[in-house]
Amino acid sequence: LASMFHAHPMHTELINGDVEEVVFPAWVMHEAREAWMRSARDDTTVSRIHREVASILEALSVLHEVEHLTADAYFSVDLYLPDHDVAIEVDGPSHYIRVGTSDGSTGGGHKEEEEDQSRRTLATEVRDLFLTRRHRAVVTVPWFELAELDKAGSGSSAQHRDDARKVYMANK
Repeated sequence: LASMFHAHPMHTELINGDVEEVVFPAWVMHEAREAWMRSARDDTTVSRIHREVASILEALSVLHEVEHLTADAYFSVDLYLPDHDVAIEVDGPSHYIRVGTSDGSTGGGHKEEEEDQSRRTLATEVRDLFLTRRHRAVVTVPWFELAELDKAGSGSSAQHRDDARKVYMANK
């Protein structure tokens, strides 16, 4: 039922009449909407990296909420900055798919010669389309950008790593 309702805002908000609208009985739409909203409210996971980004915001004295429901309660955003109406999505590996390497292959060669190429999943792109309609701005924090910061500062102190992460988030 939740997926059935998800198709409704896709059609009404994103497609805008480019395809023929499918109409369901009111009771079906009500049950589907309730299932979708229950999922947005209850099916949330706060990952380690999600908690780390919240901790960085706290260290920067940025007022934020964790797992904030949008005004229509259709979506839960990872972090929300109420003073700025900004949604922050912390995107882990499940938000990306591997599409090959910089040399056009799909991998299998020597790791030193390959540079993984990935792109955001369609579901992640659609999520952000919905969120941009509900908030002044949507900021994504890809997991690999934080991992790169950690790798670059691997010989440095924990304080240096924390400072680099604060600068990264302040520039987002």
